[in-house]
Amino acid sequence: MPIKSKRRIPLREPTDFGDGTHPTAMVNVTNVCNLDCAHCFVFRDDNPNSPRDKMDDGNMLHQLAILRDKHDIKSMMFMGGEPMIRRKLLMQAVKLFEYPAIVTNGTYGIPSLPGGIVTISLDGPEALNDPIRGDGVFAKVREAIAARDREDGTTVMLQMVVTRKNAEGIEDFVEEVKDWPVDGLAFTFYVPRIADDSGFAWEDLRERDDVIRRTIAIKQAYPNLVKANVGALELMLSDCCIQSTGERGEHCGMRGVLPLYMGDDEGGSFERTFCCYGNDVDCTRCGAYSVFNTAYQRGVRGDGEYHHRMTALERRKSG
Repeated sequence: MPIKSKRRIPLREPTDFGDGTHPTAMVNVTNVCNLDCAHCFVFRDDNPNSPRDKMDDGNMLHQLAILRDKHDIKSMMFMGGEPMIRRKLLMQAVKLFEYPAIVTNGTYGIPSLPGGIVTISLDGPEALNDPIRGDGVFAKVREAIAARDREDGTTVMLQMVVTRKNAEGIEDFVEEVKDWPVDGLAFTFYVPRIADDSGFAWEDLRERDDVIRRTIAIKQAYPNLVKANVGALELMLSDCCIQSTGERGEHCGMRGVLPLYMGDDEGGSFERTFCCYGNDVDCTRCGAYSVFNTAYQRGVRGDGEYHHRMTALERRKSG
């Protein structure tokens, strides 16, 4: 009996996002995730996030390569969903870019990405993380990090998204993870949607100021562990943060990043959202550290060519 061959899926050309140059970009390689984090921006109602992936591996690799060449993309951050669910695709796709980075929840192990950055998301010490991410997640991530090969050339970072609900635990989080075999710890703050009623956002940014100052104190206490610039954190304070964002992103230096969300159309294509955090974002209360660090690097330090992620990766590659 003859073996039936698999039907070849025709390759589609990517969506036309214009002719602009985008040195950095991000892509959701899947909308599927094994966790259900309440604060996750990907699964907000106004974002393209159909739970069924509609782009096969061949089309995604094909489209990413075309977009890379057209927009001169050097650094690509791979996200989800949980990107490690499509591990085979992921590890092929990272080879397309000079400076790849992966953001993962760590429950599928820590991928080896020599010369690149793998960021593992946790939301505080175990007692605060697991109510957000699921029972046993903190311990599972801890085991995965302990089991990784620290000599494989991968820069492994932990990142905590600080919200109004877990801000009390930032100091305890540092104490709990400071001796883990990682290369650094990053903090970013919750980015609310317009009219956000989740309880994760600070209604008055003056209330967030205290948390930012505590984060600065942590950076000063652990200058090598915490990967943040004090000057960037200071730009997040309520009396000046709007200068780095604008009412609707008109001052945001991260608007040059090309966000590629998995589209909802049946054929399989990428969609570009308003910003990396989606379509319905409240720029006046933005907490994305990358936004303020970009403003700090370009405005305060005068590095007009600064692009988020690329500087650290270039430094690691050259060193």
